[in-house]
Amino acid sequence: MITPTVLLVTGVGFFSLLLFGQPLTPMLATMGMTPLLAAVYVGALQNIFSKSAKYSLFDPCKEMAYIPLDGDMKLKGKAAIDVVCNPLGKSGGALIQQFLILIFGSLANSTPYLGGILLVIVLAWLGAARSLDKQFSSLAKEDLRKEMSEKEKAETMPLKEPEAATDVLVEQPNGTTGTES
Repeated sequence: MITPTVLLVTGVGFFSLLLFGQPLTPMLATMGMTPLLAAVYVGALQNIFSKSAKYSLFDPCKEMAYIPLDGDMKLKGKAAIDVVCNPLGKSGGALIQQFLILIFGSLANSTPYLGGILLVIVLAWLGAARSLDKQFSSLAKEDLRKEMSEKEKAETMPLKEPEAATDVLVEQPNGTTGTES
């Protein structure tokens, strides 16, 4: 949830400065900046923070989502995500951007629509992360319950008595050893 939240916060800041930066011009001028320069700084921070969150938090969590699955499901799920979904998402984003540029004539004219699309995608991502958290937590709790019940059964199970007497090595009071049946 941290990665989409980082993208949401920095994305809202970036697109707000681009689209609604005029009222902030006097305040930003006192710091020697224009809304466009501030948007560039926020965009740079977005790039830094989003990549940091992706590589340090999102990718390990993505791999952890496969833990409760059996071996075959892990293999198929990982292959589907890594081979199909990741490239499809990247090319889909580029395709959306190109269509918007073709429709509106420039990147600047398509900026409000890109901001709206980013907002919708990040909110859907947050919803998917919540759903995955609920599913993963319920599977983890179920596994923990099974493990605990198996442990309780093992602890309450009486030890099996030997069926027949066996020879036992016993040390005699005089220091010698002998067998006892």
